[in-house]
Amino acid sequence: MASDVSSSSRSDLQTALRAFGGVVVVVLLVLVCATIFVSLGTALLRAVGIDPTGALGTALVSASQFVGFGVAAGGYLTVTDQWELIHRRLPTGRDLKWAAVGFGVLLVLYLVISFGFTQLGIDSGDSAVAATAEGQPVLFLYYIPVTLLLVAPTEELVFRGVVQGQFRREYGVTFAVAASSAVFAAIHFTSFTGEGALVTLGVVLVLGAVLGAIYEKSESLLVPVVAHGLYNTVQFAASYALAVGLVSG
Repeated sequence: MASDVSSSSRSDLQTALRAFGGVVVVVLLVLVCATIFVSLGTALLRAVGIDPTGALGTALVSASQFVGFGVAAGGYLTVTDQWELIHRRLPTGRDLKWAAVGFGVLLVLYLVISFGFTQLGIDSGDSAVAATAEGQPVLFLYYIPVTLLLVAPTEELVFRGVVQGQFRREYGVTFAVAASSAVFAAIHFTSFTGEGALVTLGVVLVLGAVLGAIYEKSESLLVPVVAHGLYNTVQFAASYALAVGLVSG
């Protein structure tokens, strides 16, 4: 009996180390690669005469950050030979339906939560992206291709693909969706400031859970990539319209 308990404890520890240890490694690798690629991107922009603090330069520096995300995730999966963590298959018409459902749910949730915050007088915090775009609203438009081509694909590869895949293998789908959403929210910690920052991170947690759920339901990474990209695109387009007075707040 004692031997069985000891064996079970070792097995539980190995499972935890494999899942949580792998997630810690890949997240740290992502942060390191993102920092390196931002430095390289900034230096390259200066070398070709583009101001990295201007609207175009800021968007391109952001793009370089997410190139780092992709390199880190792809490198991790290749070196550890764990590409089986990712749901990969050719897209079908069913995937487009799931992507549309995901995008719609994300948008409705965001609007409902935002309306609720306004009605209750809850501060939702200040966005670092909005602060950066202050005085140069065209940055919001530059961010649209960046989010469609880089942000959504690489964040989904990291958080739904690798992180969620690690947790799913060891603990099942439900735990994987919840845990990967928590990691997704945590990585956005520096994206919001002010008293309501934690509240906004809670919203990110919920939105991450939606992306994780449609990923598992569809079994295609393309689905959350499309839903995520479209959701961000709508946000940036709306922010631009507000900033230049096309619509009133």
